[in-house]
Amino acid sequence: MHCRTIKESDWPSILRIQQECYGEEIQETLAALQSRWHLSPNACFVAETENTLIGYALSHPWKDQDVPTLDIPLQTLSGNDLLYVHDLAVSTSGRGSGAAALLVNAVTSSAMTGNLCTMALTAIQGSTVFWETYGFQVADYHGDLKGYGDGAAYMKRTLNNVSLV
Repeated sequence: MHCRTIKESDWPSILRIQQECYGEEIQETLAALQSRWHLSPNACFVAETENTLIGYALSHPWKDQDVPTLDIPLQTLSGNDLLYVHDLAVSTSGRGSGAAALLVNAVTSSAMTGNLCTMALTAIQGSTVFWETYGFQVADYHGDLKGYGDGAAYMKRTLNNVSLV
């Protein structure tokens, strides 16, 4: 298994994984997902094994306390306070393979390469415990996360002297 940046031919597999992992109410269009990739292609990755995509991660520089609205294509980056992990998903067949750790490490490396000392995300579908495993902590958020589903939580991770998982 290896991790690499996303290429155009990966999108059918990414959409398949998204559909497999998320309820219909939080799935996004191809245009919305690709807009994150277009703005920050070096921070968007896939995990692949035997020429089969088993996971993906979309991230981009962003402004703290400004969670992007789901399914709205981004036209510009709102800032570079931190690296925002927009989405990380692993297919059912890829779970337990180490793909999630590989993707988290790739995104973390991207943040460090970009000299960003903080990462943030919105945990959905009860995933806060998963993200805590990777050093994220629930943080106060002053905006509205209702579009992300019940129980969504804004989480942050500081990268000072970080070691990869």
